[in-house]
Amino acid sequence: MKKIILLIFCLLTVSVANSQQDSIYRDISLLKKNIIKIKPTSFVFGYTQITYERSLSPRRSFEVNVGLIGLGYDIYDRDPMGLALRGGYKFYFGNRKIKRSFMKGLYLMPEIAFCMYDKNVPFGNDGDWDIFRGIIKKSTPIILNQDGEVDYERLRKYYIALIGNVGYQWNINRFVIEYNIGIGVGYYNKTRNYEGFLDSSIDDEHHFGFNGGNDGRYYGVINANLKIGYMF
Repeated sequence: MKKIILLIFCLLTVSVANSQQDSIYRDISLLKKNIIKIKPTSFVFGYTQITYERSLSPRRSFEVNVGLIGLGYDIYDRDPMGLALRGGYKFYFGNRKIKRSFMKGLYLMPEIAFCMYDKNVPFGNDGDWDIFRGIIKKSTPIILNQDGEVDYERLRKYYIALIGNVGYQWNINRFVIEYNIGIGVGYYNKTRNYEGFLDSSIDDEHHFGFNGGNDGRYYGVINANLKIGYMF
């Protein structure tokens, strides 16, 4: 009799465990697989960055970023206008027993970034050459001040970069907070011929998403992002 009772108890235990496991797998279809995020600090630096993330599996997702350059506070007074595109593939780590979404926790993300934009670059005198600034390309549009002197050049910039990011993403109900940092290598086009005694740059090294060089060659880049979002 005791053996029969023990056998029935074991069968019931296995049955309950299987039903719970089945319910977990059924609940996966109810997990949120999409997140829309924004980078609040982008507004301060003259652009607006919007991010879309899509879950592919419990430990994988892809992410696409669009930066609208010129839609934000013009902190450098350069009147920028252009578009930035970024895309990455995320590898999540840690426990995958998730309540609402797999897209949370520690992750690594290799990313490619491309951008093209126009902006005003200050020019200090009305000549064609200055030992600190170099030679202006004759085809470069210029902006005159009230006295008819050259005040700015309107230069077209572009960059492409490969970046490796490490970050963490928190889920609070349906709201998301994400932070990451990254380093990589990039290329930035050369828009001036530096022929002065001081081979100095007249341009800032902020490229609407990361910081790097600006003298027309390969260089190291650094990247940091704080984003907030909503999952659905």
